[in-house]
Amino acid sequence: MANILQVTTPNLNAENRNILNTQDPRQGANQVHNPVDPTRVVRADGRDGDQNGNTKDATFSVIEYESNYGAFVKKLGEEGQLTNALEQLLSGLHGAEKTEVSALIDKFLMTIRMDSPQELLEFLEGQNDLQARFSGAFFDKLRSLLEQNSSASLKDAALYFLKSYNDYSSGDHLLQQMHTLMDDIEQLLLRPYRNEFRELADSMNWEAANGDTAQNAAMLNSRLIPFLSSYISRTHDYGAVRDATMLLIFHAVRYEGGEEERLRKLFENMMNNRDFGKLFKGDAREELENILKSGAKDSPKPMSDFADGLSSLLLKGANGRAGLENVQQFYNIMNGLLLNESVYMPLLHLVIPFQYEDNNVVSEMWVDPDSKRENDEEGRKIKLFLKFDIQSVGKFELTMTLQDHQTKMQLLVPPNLVKENQQIQTDVADILNKNGIRISQLMIRPRVRDRRVDEVFPEIREKERTINVRI
Repeated sequence: MANILQVTTPNLNAENRNILNTQDPRQGANQVHNPVDPTRVVRADGRDGDQNGNTKDATFSVIEYESNYGAFVKKLGEEGQLTNALEQLLSGLHGAEKTEVSALIDKFLMTIRMDSPQELLEFLEGQNDLQARFSGAFFDKLRSLLEQNSSASLKDAALYFLKSYNDYSSGDHLLQQMHTLMDDIEQLLLRPYRNEFRELADSMNWEAANGDTAQNAAMLNSRLIPFLSSYISRTHDYGAVRDATMLLIFHAVRYEGGEEERLRKLFENMMNNRDFGKLFKGDAREELENILKSGAKDSPKPMSDFADGLSSLLLKGANGRAGLENVQQFYNIMNGLLLNESVYMPLLHLVIPFQYEDNNVVSEMWVDPDSKRENDEEGRKIKLFLKFDIQSVGKFELTMTLQDHQTKMQLLVPPNLVKENQQIQTDVADILNKNGIRISQLMIRPRVRDRRVDEVFPEIREKERTINVRI
């Protein structure tokens, strides 16, 4: 069949793509969204409605002329209450009538109970290690390489390597996701097909290490996915089974892309570029081997319990196991988590609920590890936005920039704590000094409302390059 849509693998290097800036009036003015119809009286640019492109039937229109990135920013403002939703869920359903979900909540709360400051610190560091996959000196050098005036071919090679490493390091997670999906698919299949599908699923090596994908990829491509394709064709089941199968294929493609041999080939392609040795200082091969060895270690058990507990809880709740009246709460949390994991989100995002000294704390953090600097001679600049809600105390918001062991900080506290302004400043200053951080500015202000992440990081809205496509 002819490739009518001319679908190709996109180039990961944005500099090589023809990308429009939707916020540039010079580009926006040249866009014609509808062809001119000579049989109708329309505007000069062929569009109906007002100057903003709105029509009376806009609510029912399938076509949206905003970009994907614009839709992401809009959603970010509409669904930025993840911590509130999670706090309401845990406090509302904990201790309620005993159900499957309330039992999961009790089990989940046990995984986030901290008995000492050291245990709390280890928990926070563990959560960061699970999220910050591209941390360390090796990735700092690659980040610096991409920021410099390196050739387009080198940037392409580095980006393809990083994409493969992301799939490689996600191998264990992708296996768990596929395992859960196959369990769900088995229950959705007609009974005569379940035993055969179960045998195929049991042939998978669910304990395979990251990068060791050959056996499982062969099973998926030659047996499991063809079986499901044949099943859908025979039974005409184009509902839940097909949806779950498409999600399984998506995970399988990413899983296969994380093969260690493929990762090493992409790494060699990057190293063979003549500009690589000039810009990357140090022994890249040795640093990669150290990363692969450290990545082969199993995740700490408490971290796995936390992630598995939260995912199981959200899955059961979204399926109505906590009552239909609570389904929307679970969907709100899932949408918030997925939104912050969007490909458009330029920040590291962490959700860290925990219990300490009989208080429930739900916290959410956004970090920009390479915030914009005033000049290239300055050191690395980190910007952080932290929300946390302490039971019986109130809600706090912290904005902080850290550069050259010096910080500027703004702490918004519950109104009833403003009178303790001096004591809070003294305590915060002591904590920072003990950790070798100098304070250039520290402001304590009352918190009056929830700030959105795009308010604290305005560069999200001011992004220079956007893919101007919306389907």
